[in-house]
Amino acid sequence: MKRNLSVLVIAAIAGSIAAGAMQTLLSAFAVQNELVPPTSGIFTGVQYSQKLGDAFRSLASCNKGATAPANVNGSAVDGLCWIDDSGSPWVVKQYVNGDWAVTGYLDPTNSSYAGIVGGGLGSIAAASTTDLGSVAQATVSITGTTTINGFGASAPDGSIKFVRFGGALKLVNSTALAVPGGYDLVTAAGDRAVVTHLGAGNWEITQYTRASGVPIDVAAVGKYAFSGSEAVPLLHLRGDGSAISRATYPAYFAKVTRAQNGTRTSGNATITAVADTTGFGVGMPVEGTGIGAGCTIASLVANTSITLNSGSCVTSSGTSTVRVFLTGYGVGGDTTTVGLPGCDGRMLAGRDPTGANITSAGSGINGAAFNAYGGGQSSSIADNQLPNVTRTVSVDASTAVWNTVAAGSSVTTAGNSSSFGYVTSMFNGGSSGGGLTNYSSKPGLFSGSITATVAINGGVTQQAFNKMPPTLIADCVVRVTP
Repeated sequence: MKRNLSVLVIAAIAGSIAAGAMQTLLSAFAVQNELVPPTSGIFTGVQYSQKLGDAFRSLASCNKGATAPANVNGSAVDGLCWIDDSGSPWVVKQYVNGDWAVTGYLDPTNSSYAGIVGGGLGSIAAASTTDLGSVAQATVSITGTTTINGFGASAPDGSIKFVRFGGALKLVNSTALAVPGGYDLVTAAGDRAVVTHLGAGNWEITQYTRASGVPIDVAAVGKYAFSGSEAVPLLHLRGDGSAISRATYPAYFAKVTRAQNGTRTSGNATITAVADTTGFGVGMPVEGTGIGAGCTIASLVANTSITLNSGSCVTSSGTSTVRVFLTGYGVGGDTTTVGLPGCDGRMLAGRDPTGANITSAGSGINGAAFNAYGGGQSSSIADNQLPNVTRTVSVDASTAVWNTVAAGSSVTTAGNSSSFGYVTSMFNGGSSGGGLTNYSSKPGLFSGSITATVAINGGVTQQAFNKMPPTLIADCVVRVTP
């Protein structure tokens, strides 16, 4: 009886398999059926159809299960998909050359997908066009120091690459490669960037991080600062008035020059229709179409015109861009350089356009012009610079004068002689009686005046007056790079 019952159970199970009931039971745990249809054996049409359905179900479910599938003729093959649901979130994997690569995550609670950005590390040598699309990995190291003008057009539109630079190279700002701030950027070893392909070979740097930690800041270029560090800070140069290359420091060049339209007349030194002369000063170099080399500002009319140092400076007529160098060319510089401010040993003062606080007559400095300087640490004081004080001198005539005056002589004081005449009969001895003797107790006896000269400083040689306040010395530096 028991044997017959077992046969009945087996038959029932076989029937269930034919009907798909067992498959439904197994699918609750894993969907990892054999994907390759059998090529041998005898099956009914329903059975063979069921096997095909099982294979499609496994493909559709990405072989979801807690263990790795091996269902292509009993093994895994490259490209085989697997949703590993042994934990939460579920891990989406793909078989690649003997191992399972993670491609993303599924959150069963929120029915959401979390992709992986990156995966693997790529490398490419710097070139004028460094084709990032030729590197499969999202994280790419760029080696070498060749100037880069673009990242190529082969990457899909919207592609994002995480770039790491191996050394110093220049990223040239353009439509093809938009650099933050709009200026060329020189990299350093360890700098990182996030770049996005906007299509048609145009990329933008959406984020840039220096290995030094100093941020890109175009607004800081041209700022003066004082530094107590042993070395000049990164991205700065000493404010020593030297000449630096315009090509090497394009952001600084743009910040310390002003370009605007002006109208020229050949042979006439005056350039008119200059809208903004704020901060201009005598001696600043001027460049532009129809303007000769070595020409500088000789005078100006505020927001109206500038006059150059010679009529021969203007070689043609017309209206075009005129560039004025607020910090000059620098010591020994020329038309390829731009000057650093010369703030060594000088204190800084805020520019005073109205002359309310700094006037040329009072300081010797054009307080309205950039990079103007003057003054000194000491000076001599003249009489007309002394305080306006009335000085009173007292002379005691009772003891200081009369006891020593001889008859018929005159009284002499420092800087002045005043004769009191001969005394002939009023006192002892007359005109020949031997002179005046001890009449100091008779004030008012004689008429006249005494003038005294007062010597300030007691005849000591005058020294220069110190004008420098208590001062701390530090390096004056200028930000020159974004």
